[in-house]
Amino acid sequence: MSPLRRNPALWAAGIAICSLAALELAGWALYKRTERLSERDLDSRLRALARWTALLVGPERAEALVSGEGWAADELAPTLKAASEEGNLENIYFFGPDLELKYDIRGYYRLSGGSFPPFALGPLLRAAAGQTSSSRLYKVGGSYLKSAYAPVRDEGGHVVAVIGVEGSAEYFSTLSHIRRYFVTFGLFGLLLATAVASLAYYALSWLSSAEEALARAEVSEAMGRMAAQMAHEIRNPLSIVRTAAVRLRSKYGESVDPKLVDFILEEVDRIKELTDHYLSLSREETINPEPCDLVVLVRDVVEVLPEDGPQVEVDLPPKPVVVNVDPNRIRQVLLNLLSNAEEAVSEVPDPRITVSLRRSRRGAYISVEDNGRGVPHEVREKIFHPFFTTKEKGSGLGLYIVRRIVRAHGGEVHLRSRPGRTSFVVFLPWKPNIR
Repeated sequence: MSPLRRNPALWAAGIAICSLAALELAGWALYKRTERLSERDLDSRLRALARWTALLVGPERAEALVSGEGWAADELAPTLKAASEEGNLENIYFFGPDLELKYDIRGYYRLSGGSFPPFALGPLLRAAAGQTSSSRLYKVGGSYLKSAYAPVRDEGGHVVAVIGVEGSAEYFSTLSHIRRYFVTFGLFGLLLATAVASLAYYALSWLSSAEEALARAEVSEAMGRMAAQMAHEIRNPLSIVRTAAVRLRSKYGESVDPKLVDFILEEVDRIKELTDHYLSLSREETINPEPCDLVVLVRDVVEVLPEDGPQVEVDLPPKPVVVNVDPNRIRQVLLNLLSNAEEAVSEVPDPRITVSLRRSRRGAYISVEDNGRGVPHEVREKIFHPFFTTKEKGSGLGLYIVRRIVRAHGGEVHLRSRPGRTSFVVFLPWKPNIR
């Protein structure tokens, strides 16, 4: 079962991330609603001020102002400036019927020599048609502004001028800062929550693996104790059977079928070897590390192999590879792996076994490769388990003992297999990290 399904802590982390995302979305929706309401309030205020200014000025003075008569500007300037300060306006504009800017209280029109950046045409056209309107927010010199326009009508209802009032939307700058901080901290919170959830997942995965390893160790320990007890019970009768077989041969000689005696001795020796393996399960794997040149060790192991077996090639580096290991135990590892390789290629027309050695920054790698039929996928996960075997007379302990020895050195052994190429790769650190 996966850690996610077994641990409520991961569910809690996932719920926390979803909650943060929901809060982020809710906060963003609140921000957008606040922005719309603030702009709507400013829009209503500016429209009211534009209508009030149009009534304050009146059609006669507005028409004189847009016609360029100086007395109108002198007469209206104090009133318009007071209205601007009272209404907290940035500027008040006057446009002629042709929508050309004629006057503004800040003097931008005069200072620019009659030219001025174009205004939003849509709201101006609606104001010239007799409808109070407003522009969208716009930015000038780093400040957010908004304008509203109102028509000035004569007694006949004709539009003789358009008055525009411009107000500051500084609240939008504040909202922009709030939005920036909100998004930043929201993303930071999500990243933090994701990081915490990831760490929790990997930590719980590691704990789950550790629990499984501990459970396997407990099962192996229990099986080892049982196997040791059975082995002790079997060894004494085996000794009696072997002694009896030897005495039969020496006493009766040719009258007893020698093949029968040899078969008894052979099977007794096989069972004795099997019980020795079982007894090794009950003992903790101990090593006596010392500096050892793996190049020499590998070459020595290959040289003692039977000559009638498949040919074994070696691929060794020219320089020594000295690692702190227990030479006798690593020799046993190599012999077990080579024995498996010989059995794997026993039915192959052109059997090949290769032992290679290479060094790395962390340690040394020994590979035993054969061109056998490969290891089936369904077997690979169980191949290092104790008592698991696919052979008729196998004990199922060879590869298990290999892994025990390698792990006792702080290393690891891995299987790589495909049809026609199977290799067991043993990693040994430079100095044993004894487990």
